Amino acid sequence: MGKVTGMRRLGVVALVVVLAAACGDGMTAEETTAILRQDGTLLSGLDLTGKTAGPGRDASGCPAGTEHGVYTITGDLPPGADPRQGATAVMSALASDFHSMGYQAEEGPGTQFGMNVSVLKKESLGIVFTVTIRPSRPNVEILGKTECLPAT
Repeated sequence: MGKVTGMRRLGVVALVVVLAAACGDGMTAEETTAILRQDGTLLSGLDLTGKTAGPGRDASGCPAGTEHGVYTITGDLPPGADPRQGATAVMSALASDFHSMGYQAEEGPGTQFGMNVSVLKKESLGIVFTVTIRPSRPNVEILGKTECLPAT
């Protein structure tokens, strides 16, 4: 009986360690989601026409009892500006912000079908932002997402 109880305890301890590691650097799901929201709030300072921004949750693609924390920003390039210059200005501002927050560029689809898609990741936390700039509206869409974390 002592061996079985000891093995169960060891199994529970191992599960707790694995779940804690899944949140990146031992951070909780709440802490990781708070960092996503903080980073999203900083990015939402971007000057876009008709901008909407805010946090949310998404359980798609996650095991039962878990979900992604999300932060979405959408808007349009300023009217009357040259679309290429506007897109370049947006990408430049975003590149600076992402760099200062510790994100690294990931392999992404790049430019396809008139859209430019960039993927940036904060590896230590598993937070990924996808930036899409396209000719149709909304011209700019930024989606930040955590890994699947325990639902709150």
